[in-house]
Amino acid sequence: MSKQPDSGIDALFPGRDEIYRALDLISDWQEYRPSTLLSAPGLAKQLGIGSVLIKDESRRFGLGGVKALGAPYGLKQQLLALGLVPGSADCAGFTAVAATDGNHGLALAWAAAKFGCNARIYVGTDVNVGRVQRMRDNGADIVVVAGTYDDAVLAAENAARDAGVLLITDTDYHGGIKVTRDIMAGYAVMGIECARQLEQIGVWPEHVFLQCGVGGMAAGCVLGLWHESGRKPGVITVEATNAACVKQSLAQGRPVSVAGQLLTRMVGLSCGRPSLPAFDILQKVARGSIAIDDAIALHAQTELGRGINGDVPLDCWDTGIAGIAGLWHVAQSPVLRAQFNLDANSTVLVVNSEGAMPARYASTITPVPAYAITGQP
Repeated sequence: MSKQPDSGIDALFPGRDEIYRALDLISDWQEYRPSTLLSAPGLAKQLGIGSVLIKDESRRFGLGGVKALGAPYGLKQQLLALGLVPGSADCAGFTAVAATDGNHGLALAWAAAKFGCNARIYVGTDVNVGRVQRMRDNGADIVVVAGTYDDAVLAAENAARDAGVLLITDTDYHGGIKVTRDIMAGYAVMGIECARQLEQIGVWPEHVFLQCGVGGMAAGCVLGLWHESGRKPGVITVEATNAACVKQSLAQGRPVSVAGQLLTRMVGLSCGRPSLPAFDILQKVARGSIAIDDAIALHAQTELGRGINGDVPLDCWDTGIAGIAGLWHVAQSPVLRAQFNLDANSTVLVVNSEGAMPARYASTITPVPAYAITGQP
């Protein structure tokens, strides 16, 4: 039974009805299982805090990531809006397009195959070759854009002007793109699950460390937690140093872009501008923002992958570790501990948003060849 949320959430989108509609539909899928909420006492001991709880998305729908909640739901809603039955022969005439740094594109490729559509995914030049091949192996055509993720977003938007092309984007730079709201509603399912699991164990976290690329996953998680529990989460956003667009936007009170190549081994965070609806939500809940470098993320990933002080080894990958690495970074600094009010009694929630890449795809960050878009891939 959901609870009445604190005031302040009613003006945020997607709204309450949207996220519970997403829960109803997604929970009816044969593949659906709530992901696990792990307790990590060994990690808490290592960091000198009371307790750490990890929402573990590493096995979601067999794809190993929370993005599998967003793109499939967004695509299904678009097909239904056209009067199509997802999975019917009529869907074969439609192509789903999106930009990605890897995980959203993989989820969309899987969804398109599930619902009988085609998938065309736009990527920047620095997307990991293993991630690109995994999307191809799941049926997607790949278009490599000469530029960054943000350039790929614009290319996908342009492609969606053609007949029979459906834009399934988790990024909305302008406001008003319904499918982006639907995708965030899909992510909110994770937050609803988490709130129910927290209620079962009688715990509520003082701090929620959430990784942000454009912010959609974090914002969706916040909405699910807030609506289901009736309690406003206290969020600390975590980004890569080279792509801290949410941090800078929160500091300025409006969405801003960051320049540069946005390179980071936390590949899914290589984003230069926040999604507008996500930013609106994060403005309401963020108690602070941090940016971390790749060395911290790699160290945390390696240590948790081995298991810390008796904890079960965590199945995590380069992007999935980022929120946990942000907590690690803060906990190791007396100055940041004081700034974020983190102490030996603190309960912290984090999300492992991505499991390990299958061995045949695992590789270092290696750019894919760039070429200009000249038409269909």
